[in-house]
Amino acid sequence: MAGITAWRRGAERRGPYVARAVAELRSWPVLAVSDTRRGTAFAVRGTEILRLAGADRVQVRLTVPAIDRLEPYLGACDQVRTCPDRAWVAVQVDAEPDLELLLALTSVAIKAHVPGEL
Repeated sequence: MAGITAWRRGAERRGPYVARAVAELRSWPVLAVSDTRRGTAFAVRGTEILRLAGADRVQVRLTVPAIDRLEPYLGACDQVRTCPDRAWVAVQVDAEPDLELLLALTSVAIKAHVPGEL
């Protein structure tokens, strides 16, 4: 009889700036953190607004209206790409300014999902 091998998922591989972002965002009281099979995700009021999408990439759910308002700025930013779901953008986080951009976009995402309360 063959033995059963249990595979244990190792720690997520994250770049240094994404790791710093995760550490910072874990301290934001409005965000609920979940560590799922697909990786770490952050939600506000039960809606996922941020998920890790690779070692140096994070997806942020801004909403279509917020993306439309920010399009002139996001379109000129090499670090931000639209996702197939138009409510999301992917942010490449390779340096300190990218980390600051990610934190700012996370604030926009929170505001978009909790209007009038923050």
